[in-house]
Amino acid sequence: MHYAQRVHLRNPFVLVDAADRRPGYNLSPGTHPLAVYPDETIRAVHWGYCPPWAIQKKLPQTINARVETAATSAYFKHLWKKARIFVPADGWFEWRIEPRTGDPAEKPFKQPYFIQRADGEPMYLAALTSIMRDEDAAAPGAGFVIVTAAADEGLVDVHDRRPLVFAPTAARRWLDPDASAEDLAKLVRSDGVPASHFVWHRVSSDVNRATNDEPRLIEPLETLL
Repeated sequence: MHYAQRVHLRNPFVLVDAADRRPGYNLSPGTHPLAVYPDETIRAVHWGYCPPWAIQKKLPQTINARVETAATSAYFKHLWKKARIFVPADGWFEWRIEPRTGDPAEKPFKQPYFIQRADGEPMYLAALTSIMRDEDAAAPGAGFVIVTAAADEGLVDVHDRRPLVFAPTAARRWLDPDASAEDLAKLVRSDGVPASHFVWHRVSSDVNRATNDEPRLIEPLETLL
């Protein structure tokens, strides 16, 4: 995932990160991406979540929540009601198994792709968090998950899930703590950004190393050769 440096929620309103943290170019689970809260504050939040009861059962942290079941899931239903946030990003990475060029006898490899909006605008990834107050961050298993939806056919064709992405107006409705269950159901069903609004390109396999974090990781592979 790569952070958006601009977060436009209403014109001419722009959210500004008071800590002036640098954008990340290769953010993965276990890191602390910036997230936008209903009160329009920005916080760095741990990517990964495990509720107390799951910790007692020694279940692992999860990083995603399926939009189809999150509202009723034991893991997420309490977060779905009142703990919705979003993560601003310019795009995200996906991997597709492809044959190596040159020697057909060599094993296929996972080629990384960077997916972004075709118009170049930032995107707003729906998320749920257990951290609504500063003190919540100290709780075992505290963090956030990205909400995922079924991937539309034709979106890089890598697998069947992708982040639930909103445009600015829908993102504001997602943050509304007073949104009803019916409002949320309609929002996630009808207002996610469709696959036709995205483009993608191959990027360097250097993105596979989590310690790499620089602008060239999201540049088209062809321009780096």
